[in-house]
Amino acid sequence: MQIKVETLSSIKKKINFEIPAERVSDEITKAYTEIRKHAAIKGFRKGKVPMELIEKTYSEKMAEDVLKTLVNDTYFQAVNDEGISPVSFPLIESDTLTPGQPFKYSATVEVYPAVELKEYQGLEVKKEKLVVDEAVIDARLKEMQNSLAQLVPAAEGHKAATGDFVVFDFKGFMDGVPFEGGEAEDFQLELGSGRFIPGFEEQMVGLAAGDTADLTVNFPENYGASHLAGKPATFSITVKEIKVKELPELNDEFAKGFGEEFETLDQLKERLKEVHETQERQRVENELKDRVVQSLIEKNDLEVPEAMVDRHVANMLENTKKRLASQHMSLEQVGLTEESYKSQFRESARTQVKGSLLLEAVAEKEGVQVTEADIEAKAEEIAGHTKKEAAYFKNLYLTNPRAKENLIAQMREEKALELLLEKAKVEEVAKEEI
Repeated sequence: MQIKVETLSSIKKKINFEIPAERVSDEITKAYTEIRKHAAIKGFRKGKVPMELIEKTYSEKMAEDVLKTLVNDTYFQAVNDEGISPVSFPLIESDTLTPGQPFKYSATVEVYPAVELKEYQGLEVKKEKLVVDEAVIDARLKEMQNSLAQLVPAAEGHKAATGDFVVFDFKGFMDGVPFEGGEAEDFQLELGSGRFIPGFEEQMVGLAAGDTADLTVNFPENYGASHLAGKPATFSITVKEIKVKELPELNDEFAKGFGEEFETLDQLKERLKEVHETQERQRVENELKDRVVQSLIEKNDLEVPEAMVDRHVANMLENTKKRLASQHMSLEQVGLTEESYKSQFRESARTQVKGSLLLEAVAEKEGVQVTEADIEAKAEEIAGHTKKEAAYFKNLYLTNPRAKENLIAQMREEKALELLLEKAKVEEVAKEEI
């Protein structure tokens, strides 16, 4: 058998095969013999059909079986012998299978790119100066105050404003005719919540209890009900009641409602400040790491196999779906489909694949190791973010080689990234300069 490997690009190879005529003839004979054992042709007992009739009737199945056998027997052996590391299934192209003639076929595959690190030490990156914004603390306190607000009837003659809750009846018409699902009584709506069709809530501002009005709106082009999408409609409404929020006073008693640890409002504010500072510090560090990886890619850009990008964006999609499900939401509720998600985040996935390959190359070059002690410490860390005990994760990595392999790869990347940060030239600047 003759094998010739062509390098089509840094991530694609084509393996050309020529299988001797003798081997082809042997496999054809074996295939027809196997087919004959099970062939059912009227007038003949199973296994007794003349070979001439078998060859005439089952030539397509023979070719399919022989092609599968020859490819399976030669492709995987060649990949191993030539030291090729495929990341995708091969694209097989072949000549017609002819008895007594050599058989030629080719297998085109994407392969792991050979990563050549040109520059990775002393990367120049900017880091945002940490600033604790007191306005964020005040906004969080306001949110907490709003969460404890009580709805009370508005004063007589009060005109509805954004943030008020309006109880009303409505009936929708299209070209003067009521449409299905466009009617309700005693419906309560917070003005400014964006729950209704664009323009609806804005037209209710200024109405008082007892008022009636006709509101003209246009259904969005992507509205769920196709018979209404993109069409104008009129809603006749009657305001029955307006409720306003009554906020609790921000004082020490308010603070005590959030736990025994808080005796005063100042203590609550201080805790909010600590949480905000921790979150901001983490955000700044994460963004710095992203910039280091981006700088690494810019200095050592490489081509990556589409199969690896496909797998990564698929993993991102599944993680997003799980995260949304934990919040009782779906992709559709955030305006996405699986296809639009993959399209929107494909380049992000490509960047992450590049980053992973380069970080692994850094880890290899710098001799980064992950010890059993490192794995135990990581199991403790992971347990701290979940409801499971650390022993659960330690046992998982002891009994599941794939899980342990993935964890080690992740930790090697993390260690390589820390190493890059240690050697990087980091300049602290104001947020506006980034």
